[in-house]
Amino acid sequence: MENALIDQPAATLPDAETRRPTPPTPRPAAKFDLRWVVMIGILLGASGLIRYGRDLQFQAIEDQSKIAPFPLKDLPTVLGGWRMVEGAETVLDPQIARIAGSSDHVVRTYENAETGEKASVLVLYGLAPLVWGHTPEICYLATGYKTVADPRDISIALAEPAAAVPFRQAVYGLFQGGGSSYHDVYYSFRNAGEWTPDMGMHWKRFRSHPGMFKIQIERQVKDARTIDKSCHDLLAALVTEIETRLKAGPSAVAPAVASAE
Repeated sequence: MENALIDQPAATLPDAETRRPTPPTPRPAAKFDLRWVVMIGILLGASGLIRYGRDLQFQAIEDQSKIAPFPLKDLPTVLGGWRMVEGAETVLDPQIARIAGSSDHVVRTYENAETGEKASVLVLYGLAPLVWGHTPEICYLATGYKTVADPRDISIALAEPAAAVPFRQAVYGLFQGGGSSYHDVYYSFRNAGEWTPDMGMHWKRFRSHPGMFKIQIERQVKDARTIDKSCHDLLAALVTEIETRLKAGPSAVAPAVASAE
């Protein structure tokens, strides 16, 4: 029995190779199609050329629009019942003009022939991205003024052409050394043929219509309650003069690019 146990050959283990699972047969790799790469490259190249061409077009329009459509000094010294005070035409400080985006501007004091009231007039032209952000709500408060009558929008009626132009009006007070002064301020911008004090909502069209006008009038009043229409005719006369000269000129303020937005 012992010999039988000793002489019995050991059970043969299965060969390791026979126990290893057969790996899956790899799928043939997809063929590399060079035609797709060429087509994608052509599309990207064409897109880049179109974008480059549009950028050149926008740049040409901006360069053309840097120059005012007409010299602002040509605006009349007599506007309705208002006449420019002799020797009261000045210019902005060069640094202030640069910050305000001015390509051309005029600063004058006009006097009402009947009442003797005076109003300081600023008419400015420049590139819209530089001009539109300079509003009295920002600039007056930055120089020490305080708002004493909140801004409100008004409509200035034009006789020719018959239309109503929106302006924004507010009263600001300056209190220094125990003294005080109150300033009634009106302003509006013109861009792409439209007048509005709310140019921030139209920033997308600035590339295709870069030129912008700004009218701002200030008159000193007795107090914050002195809000009347005494200078509305001056505003109307200024808008009418600008519109008349633009229509008479060889081109608009800034040529539009179709579907640029």
